Amino acid sequence: MKPTWVTRINWNTIENKLEYDKNSLFGLQVSSNMGEGLTVTGQLIARGNENYQPEFEWMYLSYNVTPTLNAKMGRIRTPFYMFSEYLEVGYTYPWIRPPVELYAAQVTNMDGLSFLYDMPIGKMDTQYMIVIGNRDTFSNDPTATVSDYKPLVGINAQFEYEAYTTKLIYTQGDISFESTAIDGTVALFNTDTAFRDKYVAVKDSTVVFAGAALNMDFYPFSVLLEFSSIDFDDLILAADETRTLASVTYNFEPCAVTYSLSGNQKESDSALANKATGAVLQGTAAAILTSTDRDVMTHTLGYRHDFHDSAAFKVELISTEDSDLKTEATLVRFAVDMIF
Repeated sequence: MKPTWVTRINWNTIENKLEYDKNSLFGLQVSSNMGEGLTVTGQLIARGNENYQPEFEWMYLSYNVTPTLNAKMGRIRTPFYMFSEYLEVGYTYPWIRPPVELYAAQVTNMDGLSFLYDMPIGKMDTQYMIVIGNRDTFSNDPTATVSDYKPLVGINAQFEYEAYTTKLIYTQGDISFESTAIDGTVALFNTDTAFRDKYVAVKDSTVVFAGAALNMDFYPFSVLLEFSSIDFDDLILAADETRTLASVTYNFEPCAVTYSLSGNQKESDSALANKATGAVLQGTAAAILTSTDRDVMTHTLGYRHDFHDSAAFKVELISTEDSDLKTEATLVRFAVDMIF
């Protein structure tokens, strides 16, 4: 078995039956303005795929240091995506949930500090963000005894000009993950401790997340292009990832139709196996590396109807295929997104 620190939801958890809990969630956000630029915000989330166990997704103090500089301290959002700030607010985007081939990080928040600086440049609005913090016990895997990112450091920049919005993202963290699910795999390399400690055991291993997104709004059409990559620093249990998303929406109020093509390619570095000592361990490492490869491509066709000022009905037809595992699936899902 391999650690599951990346994906919160994947298609392998979907069964051939009617289900109501996989994508359901309830969120409650409370914010209090303390005056003079100081606010307190809390967001409580209960997810159906986690048995509706409530947890604080956000809990932070926010202070306007200057009219253009804002600082936050507490539990804040990890800035991985174009829609990171609205990740749990389905009403704000066209899908029932953002495509998991790209929007798949299990680490959605962190405990630390962020600084956001607004700087208009002519007719262009620009924003620059720096975040630093930790995320302890991020995995819900019951076999995990350690699942920490320490520290997490991120920077991103956003540029808005007329119909165009561009976002550039970079986040880096040191991950540690210990679990009975991978203890046996790690133990296979006990006779080569140097290889085990550097390439198999997940302890203070650097993970780099980089991404770029472009959103174009030419009403009634809007187009989103988003790309991200994840570098797992030569771990044989986790292949490096390339994630892509291309989406086009046609709006005809109060309705909209969206087509999205999303991909997730996990490609291991086969040369790592040669770093193990001896043919037996090299063969074992090669087999593990091959097992981490994936190539998933998903088509999503969605319809949205805003039947109320604060509610939208959505339906999606999803077709997904993994060319490495030689598997494919078709899924129909419905949702009502509400905001209040």
